[in-house]
Amino acid sequence: MSVIDVFHAPRGFVFQDFETRDIITDHGEVTLRYPVLTAEIIRDLCGTVRRNRLQALSAYSVERIVDVIGKAVALWTDPDYEGRLLAESLIPSITGYDPTMTRIELKRYMRMFRRRELLRFLDDELSSPRMLDEYRPNKSGGYTRLYGPDLTFHVFSSNVPGIPVWSMTMSLLTKSAIIGKSSFDEPLMPVLFARSLAQIDPDLADALAVVPWRGGTVELEDMAIGEANAVIAYGSSHTTEAIRPRVGAGKPFLSYGARIGFSLIGREALRADTHVQTVHRMAVDVATYDQQSCLAPQTIFVERGGAISPAQTAELLARELDSQQHKYPRSTPSDEESLAIRRARSETEMKALFMAAPASDGSVAQSNLQAPFVIESPQGTNWTVLYFPNTDSLTSLATPLNRTINLVAVDQLENALPTLKPYRVWLQTCAIAASSSRLFTLAQHVGEYGIDRICPIGEMNRAKSGWHHDGGFNILDLVRAVDIERNTDRYSDTFDIDYE
Repeated sequence: MSVIDVFHAPRGFVFQDFETRDIITDHGEVTLRYPVLTAEIIRDLCGTVRRNRLQALSAYSVERIVDVIGKAVALWTDPDYEGRLLAESLIPSITGYDPTMTRIELKRYMRMFRRRELLRFLDDELSSPRMLDEYRPNKSGGYTRLYGPDLTFHVFSSNVPGIPVWSMTMSLLTKSAIIGKSSFDEPLMPVLFARSLAQIDPDLADALAVVPWRGGTVELEDMAIGEANAVIAYGSSHTTEAIRPRVGAGKPFLSYGARIGFSLIGREALRADTHVQTVHRMAVDVATYDQQSCLAPQTIFVERGGAISPAQTAELLARELDSQQHKYPRSTPSDEESLAIRRARSETEMKALFMAAPASDGSVAQSNLQAPFVIESPQGTNWTVLYFPNTDSLTSLATPLNRTINLVAVDQLENALPTLKPYRVWLQTCAIAASSSRLFTLAQHVGEYGIDRICPIGEMNRAKSGWHHDGGFNILDLVRAVDIERNTDRYSDTFDIDYE
């Protein structure tokens, strides 16, 4: 039996007591070890990483930090790298995700943090990345310097492996020390990333601490929140909203709770020569990480007028989801999640019976000639397609996830837009499969409904570096700007004894 430490602490920081958890992998039993924590230990960890930041990280140029992260990520391109092998072996066993899917998606995800991608991201978000190092000229004629938090408290979620790498990277680029709370449901990836950084630059890694504890442990969370200068929280809406009121006024708080994604499929994407690839891409979006990512679709709007109808599209999507199930089996849902899926199926079937019922005169109303229907996996709740013939029949834009998807027929893609309005605060990603002549018009319209990302179908779970998560900024929302106003330098010149 091997023992894996699922925590990272600065060199020299010693924990006294530990707990363990055993998991079964394809290679045998593995014990995960993590420290027993108290509020005092969290306070000491915060103080340690803050001091280490002051001694090293705060003096690093942003380009040096980019180089360190880039070299750490380069380690992950080696299939024999120890951290990658651990991730590919243990994360599927911990989370239940399919091993092959996890391997492919982690590899794709880590590429986002290569040096060239980080440089592109910095240039996109900041007019001058060197403002993180020194005062640089600004457009008003003065100078600006950007200061990151001394210490950022991160609450990591477990739904998608790798997400902690994003928020850790953003904090490091602002030269912030990190205290990270990992999830017991997936405590490994942030630790492995911290270890990669330590292999490249131990001094930088000493400004990081990542430890797991049970969500809702108020005394530990309150200590970390109080010590930190900024808070970044991922998780359910319940988790993020429980933290929000405990963050002091004026302290940056970035929260990323549950969100809803959707797709718009134009008739041109369902031509005889395009529909096979289109439906395959739709299935990939649904199957990847079982819709647990906030980026994943929960409803797909399909335009009539293509070579195949929306109802036929639903049938083909069901076949593709079945193929995905054979290729990348879904993780096992909880009893509560399975019940929610069965309930969604039953509600749709009941709606179909109601819509097909004869009118009072014994005839079938014209609007009822096409009713909702359900296509479900042969075994259990592995996948579900809920078909709705129009937006009026749609029960909810959200689904129980776990490869449960709404497919809604519309005469025009624009007809889907009013359906989005009640969900404005929950919307995030929209995938569009339509011609370029319609792309920007559609983007203009859906952008007014609260989304913050538009992408091709098949790529909903693969956000690119520089994406404005939840419509905000990844660095600008963390930093504090200090301006030297125009003419201040000239005024200072007047005190030079040689000034004329």
